[in-house]
Amino acid sequence: MYKTVRIYIISAIIALISGSFCHARQLEDSLLLNMMPDIPKEITEPSQRATYLVMHYWDKYDFGDTSFLMTDKLLERSFVDYADLLSFVSGDTMAKSVSSLMKKAESQRETFLFISKLSEQYLYNYDSPICDEEKLILFLQQELKSPVLNDAEKIRPQFLLRSVMQNRIGQTANDFTYTLADDKTGTLHALDTDYILLYFNDPECEDCLLLTRRLIVSPIINDFIKQGRLKILAVYTNDDVEAWKKHASAVLNSWIYSRDAEQRINMEGIYNIKRFPTIYLLDKDKKVLLKDTTFEMLENYFRKQ
Repeated sequence: MYKTVRIYIISAIIALISGSFCHARQLEDSLLLNMMPDIPKEITEPSQRATYLVMHYWDKYDFGDTSFLMTDKLLERSFVDYADLLSFVSGDTMAKSVSSLMKKAESQRETFLFISKLSEQYLYNYDSPICDEEKLILFLQQELKSPVLNDAEKIRPQFLLRSVMQNRIGQTANDFTYTLADDKTGTLHALDTDYILLYFNDPECEDCLLLTRRLIVSPIINDFIKQGRLKILAVYTNDDVEAWKKHASAVLNSWIYSRDAEQRINMEGIYNIKRFPTIYLLDKDKKVLLKDTTFEMLENYFRKQ
């Protein structure tokens, strides 16, 4: 009898919690929908509609009224949708929109700080589905211009901006000297080939071992290597030389298996390496084609060449 009553009570509580969650979610969805700008009917071209939506996305938000924003969660969901929408407009429109948003947010310091935090959380974090350093740059630039932040509070955005501005797509990758197992050295910019796969790794990291195997067995990657059009420069950036040497046999002889003996990459931050593995694809002029990319994107790129 007691057991039956207890099960009933627990089931009732779970149902109540679930019902409350669903109701809260529906309320949030309704609020978010009501906050969306109404696009004029005469604007029918998709790109123009996207531009209007992005430029007017925050019109109905009263940033000076924290009770109107209701919850951080509601603002967070709005921000995620907004950041995703930025992908559908031009760079100029994106910059104007972000500037407008951050100026509006300055009316409430807590809101400005929260949006700044969200921009880093979603646009810098590799695990975020909307990670995009080009968008993050726009938010960081506005943070550094804003009177809302004092000098101490601007240290973090200054550091991040300096990091993400390194080796952007279309820019020439920073040069550095690499060292081989026999202590011979070379430089990135001295490599002569159509493409360079710059592969920052730790030979004892599981994800690196997995990526190494995938690169070794990839038919399209190996075709480009055999044609002399691609060189893989694998770079170990830490200082455990013995561990690095121990794994040299794990890669193909056609690869350049190296380390950063000068420790410039770590000490000077000439590459922003968030995790291992990190891969860049460069062209013959050492310009960045793909940054912090995936194996799948890498293969897809070569399939189109």
